[in-house]
Amino acid sequence: MRANVDRSRLDRTVYGLIHRNPGWGTEEVSSGADCSPAEVEEACDRLLATGLLSPAPTARCGFATVEPEAALTRLFTSEERQAAAHAERMARIRSDIAALTVHFADLRNERRAPVEVETLATPALVNSFLEDAGSMVRSRMRSMHPGGPPPEDVIDEMLLRDKEMAGRNIEVEVLYQRRAAEVPYVAAYLMDAARRGREARTAEFLPIRMILFDDDLAVLPINPADSSEGALAVHGRALMATLHAFYDHCWHNATLPRRPQEGRASRPALDSQELIVVRLLADGVKDEVIARHLGVSSRTLSRLISGLLERLGVQTRFQAALRIAELDLLA
Repeated sequence: MRANVDRSRLDRTVYGLIHRNPGWGTEEVSSGADCSPAEVEEACDRLLATGLLSPAPTARCGFATVEPEAALTRLFTSEERQAAAHAERMARIRSDIAALTVHFADLRNERRAPVEVETLATPALVNSFLEDAGSMVRSRMRSMHPGGPPPEDVIDEMLLRDKEMAGRNIEVEVLYQRRAAEVPYVAAYLMDAARRGREARTAEFLPIRMILFDDDLAVLPINPADSSEGALAVHGRALMATLHAFYDHCWHNATLPRRPQEGRASRPALDSQELIVVRLLADGVKDEVIARHLGVSSRTLSRLISGLLERLGVQTRFQAALRIAELDLLA
């Protein structure tokens, strides 16, 4: 603050000396103001900026004084011109913003294919979503399963789902990691898939779990290292060509599954009722429908199916369906 006061006092002194002594040079002004010539030049620059001095080449100090009232008027006029120019620039900028917002904002979207990502945060949500997607698939479903084997009950569900899709002429392709496919019940499922006109292959390594439905839906894990964290359902065609190309690469580097090394079971003799149950089980018919068809209670049907599984030497309905096909019981 002190320095500003001193400068203002010096500026006033220099202005007064030049105003009263228009013939003085810089040395005389500095002597009269009791300061250095450099300080006089700095003061003149400040006075020139405020309009109190104007350039005067013929004057010894190079400047002529301007009356304070005239300098003030010129400052006001300059400020008004600058304010008007600023207002004009702001109006032009606002107009450009409005044009960009209203007329051009959607042009970039014309180069963007719409993609919607739905988060399925729990395994229960994932399973429910996959069931609905499987029922709505139109032409093909492709799935890739890295890691270890799924539980047997999951394989059973997949078998029933695949049968339903086969009935709708849906193309089904499945890829399993080879070490999982060496588990007997997974190997049996893969062989059964091939036998039913679907395609199954195995690979030494698969990078990510994915399921592709037609050309507009993909289900991918949120965390590839932990499927329990849920999945992302990607709707739209923008990424599907890339995902299908990625799947094709893995598919063409995979091999056909190997037939499980198991002894062939003897063919059990089944009565007419058991043959009906066998045929309906093979078609994936639900228990309540089978019970109504046979005219028996659910408890009776449960005992009948348990005895049938025991006679076939299997543990699950999925294994029963494979054994039925293997023994050609439906011939």
